[in-house]
Amino acid sequence: MSTTEKHLGVIYSISSSTAIALLDETIVSMERTINGKTYRVGQIGSFVVVPVGETSVMGMVTQVRLSKQFQGTSTDIVKAKKEMELQLIGSVVKGRFEKGIASFPAIGADVFMTDDSDMTSLFSTFAQFGFSIGDISGYLGERQYIDPNKFFGKHIALLGSTGSGKSTAVSSILQKVQMFSNTHVIILDIHNEYRAAFRDFGNIINITDLELPHWFMNFEEMQETFVDESEPSAQSQVMLLKDLVLNAKKVKNPTLKEFITIDSPVFYDLNEVRAKFQFYDTERITGMSGGPSREGPFYGQFTRLLVRLDSRMTDNRYQFMFKPKKFKDSVAIKDVISRIFGLDIKKQITVIDLSGVPFDIVNVIVSLLARMVFDFNFWNKNKSDFPILLVFEEAHNYLPQIPSQHNQAARRTVERIAKEGRKYGVACMIVSQRPSELSETILSQCNNFITLRLTNPTDQNYVKKLVPDSFSGLFDILPTLRPGEALVIGDSTPLPVRVLLDYPAPPPDSADIKFYDKWVASEKETNVSDVVERWWRQDRS
Repeated sequence: MSTTEKHLGVIYSISSSTAIALLDETIVSMERTINGKTYRVGQIGSFVVVPVGETSVMGMVTQVRLSKQFQGTSTDIVKAKKEMELQLIGSVVKGRFEKGIASFPAIGADVFMTDDSDMTSLFSTFAQFGFSIGDISGYLGERQYIDPNKFFGKHIALLGSTGSGKSTAVSSILQKVQMFSNTHVIILDIHNEYRAAFRDFGNIINITDLELPHWFMNFEEMQETFVDESEPSAQSQVMLLKDLVLNAKKVKNPTLKEFITIDSPVFYDLNEVRAKFQFYDTERITGMSGGPSREGPFYGQFTRLLVRLDSRMTDNRYQFMFKPKKFKDSVAIKDVISRIFGLDIKKQITVIDLSGVPFDIVNVIVSLLARMVFDFNFWNKNKSDFPILLVFEEAHNYLPQIPSQHNQAARRTVERIAKEGRKYGVACMIVSQRPSELSETILSQCNNFITLRLTNPTDQNYVKKLVPDSFSGLFDILPTLRPGEALVIGDSTPLPVRVLLDYPAPPPDSADIKFYDKWVASEKETNVSDVVERWWRQDRS
């Protein structure tokens, strides 16, 4: 194949991240046929190369327009001169793609299109792993290979508007590793979508069946659950809560007494702690020489805390935490952790269904689960042989950019994992439809971005800020992506690319309800009595 067939034009403007090429006058139909295959010239997201000495600069087409020199009528558009704007994304050195520009092209440098054979050569950089996630858009049948070590070992952000295919993308990617015996993935499933996708290899857990006893919480999580920081007596509540819980843990675990801290996950009796709060809240001290009694130092300061304690301990929705039936001693944590990782049943993908968790405690549950996983590998001397991926679905709900007073524990926990987790074999996949509402600290630690269609300008601009300036222009295509199509950028891919992700089999239970079809002809009648009974019993099965 001659270079003449691939010649598109010449560079007439260049900057540190973009270039503009004036297309050849011979390009009239905006199509080229090479080896019997027709390629569309200037297709947004396609790649071009610009030779510079012994290397080549790689560019992605971001815009095609009529040249500023064009002053003709509309009938002359086909024959008019056209120009193409390119985002410079890297260099090809000795046949291999490298990020960064080794040497910038000069004005007048030739621009050439790429065909399937070129893409096969360029994208074979990581083909040695045999791990591909989909087809490269615009190059039918050309697979997008990534380095799975750099992908799973460095935090992932999977972003996209509602309906763009986030759940499908997560399922597709994780199904490619679910069959390996040492895979350890934990999905925090807010809407119970992933049960269907991992029915064969999944360790499906309903959080209300799991039981996460209150004594699994560290002190920060206890404080967020029981203490209202806006109350005047908040500091007294925090101080006494810390003293009472620490003492209760030591009393119930005498053999560990010298090692126990306020954060140690060991059993204690919350009823005894409550009784002591009640005592201090109503304490009266007898006066000297039989005089009238007076109020104790904490009299009346814990009334509201006791109300909150009672509301949690008597609410059936919180039974899995405050009234565990099985786990009533410190040894229980071993069984819980084994079940969370699926070690007892040899399952690789754990799906924890949080759809039945009360909204006001989701934040604490997420913090508790994530911290338990992190702490496990922190103390695991074989952590390098036990890598774990934590998937945070709908992360903007509990990992906010601006946390409220009662919405901080999960954010702090996951920020710590984002900054330190890789050292201990714990990585994150952050899944969200509103990246602008997510903690910037967490997203800034992500080294791999799979960005599906994003229609909100605020979200688009927010994501642009998180990637290198040389790639920010690529995000202009986000509103036009098809469902299941993503812009993939990061350490795991040789160059930024649009990918049509593989469809999972089986898919998650996340399909939109077809309102009109159901209105036209409903297949099932709704039994109001049955729905109300299930509502009363909190039964979503």
